[in-house]
Amino acid sequence: MNDSDAARVIRLLEEIRDGQKLQLERQAEALQRQAEALEAQRARLTGLGKVDATQQRADDVLNKAAGLVGGARLVAFVVVPFAVLLLVLVCWLAFGHAAPR
Repeated sequence: MNDSDAARVIRLLEEIRDGQKLQLERQAEALQRQAEALEAQRARLTGLGKVDATQQRADDVLNKAAGLVGGARLVAFVVVPFAVLLLVLVCWLAFGHAAPR
């Protein structure tokens, strides 16, 4: 093996080394991008947890509203007619005593 062959082997080994360095750099960049994507996904999942909690609170509010509507229906169908009848009775008694006999 002469000096020119040794120089070619050295150059070839340097090219292989440089190629490996480049490949390692690209892999490191790819890993960094994957880490950033994973972090973004975790942030979205955390946001979804907050959405689930908000949805649960909204469901609770809707259930309470349904209870209030049920109470309002009771008032509308039972208490209001009873109050109207009582008012009619009071008016009848008041005007019955005021009418001349």
